[in-house]
Amino acid sequence: MWLGLDDTDHLEGGCTTFEFHKLLEALPCSHGEPRLVRLWPFAARRTRGNAALSVEIHPEEGIVEWLDDYWDDHIAPLAGTVSSSNHNERDQHPADPGMVLFDKQPDEEHYWNAVRGETSFIEGGIQWGGHGRIGAAAACAWRENNVTWEGIAWRDGERIVSEQALTEVDSMGGTFLCRDPRTKRGLIAPRGACPVMFGVRARDLLTAQKAAKILIEAEGTGKISAHRIFVTNQASGDHLQSEMETVVNDLREMKGGHIEINNSILAFKQGGEVNTIAQWLNVGDKIQFNGLLFEGMWHLELLKVLESTSRERPLCCGKRMKSMGSSQGIRCSVCKSIMEDTWTQTDREIPITGWVEPPSDSRRHLARPLDWGA
Repeated sequence: MWLGLDDTDHLEGGCTTFEFHKLLEALPCSHGEPRLVRLWPFAARRTRGNAALSVEIHPEEGIVEWLDDYWDDHIAPLAGTVSSSNHNERDQHPADPGMVLFDKQPDEEHYWNAVRGETSFIEGGIQWGGHGRIGAAAACAWRENNVTWEGIAWRDGERIVSEQALTEVDSMGGTFLCRDPRTKRGLIAPRGACPVMFGVRARDLLTAQKAAKILIEAEGTGKISAHRIFVTNQASGDHLQSEMETVVNDLREMKGGHIEINNSILAFKQGGEVNTIAQWLNVGDKIQFNGLLFEGMWHLELLKVLESTSRERPLCCGKRMKSMGSSQGIRCSVCKSIMEDTWTQTDREIPITGWVEPPSDSRRHLARPLDWGA
């Protein structure tokens, strides 16, 4: 059977991964590898990570009654908590926990709908609670393609992660997104009030286990209440579909340094090389891109310049000829030669060839690093 849980937390408290860990600890039956599944980053009711949890369980008779009691005693009371956000103007929604139990995995289509857009409830199985049932069912429907692992530890007191241990796990082969290589700032510890001490990400199970052990046992790390390894869809790229091509017809720099292309594509200031290339573009350039469509705008995650040319007046006597006015031709400022109004086009040297992506600290959990390949 497949058990899923979602939406027990809010921005300044609670933690669905911790609630799921406690549920697994209490289960009266054996279970498989717990799964942490990131979903569509623009879901209206999301918290920062937008993760749902699921696991395959091997129950005996009476599991439904046991889950009924556990829901009433431990999960249902979490509903209704809400907090405001200091970094985002969007409406915050109260926690609305949902739990699901299916005899077999739901149709995989529900996962794809939930990771690539806004979706709704599905029927079937036994379901408890509110909106969290959507994500819980999607987590159950995930088929574990392009998996990574995350070792999560929950704190018992202040959040302190050993810098020495972080440096060690960051240099290990197989970990990823542990530290921003530009700023050297750690990326494994959240900044909010949730109980997570750290979440260390790895490309294989053994590395996730080893990295979590190093961090937990480090002298400089705060007290840990519990930890667990999850298989995840992080860095899968599942949220993106096929790349698109377009010709640049309009460019506009917005307040804050964001770049808007063709009134429909956004390259955010925090996008690093994506923003750098967007600023470099000329009208007429041909680009390839990928990202997420939200409220009519593509939020860039990948960008590549296919063609770029510059448009200039022809040279005469070592200088560019200049227009004499509308329909009057162009003239050399040195020899005073006159010719019909014309332009020459030359290929521009692209400063960064191939695809570019945002820096480590500005990527989504689901973004697949370019150096991993397809």
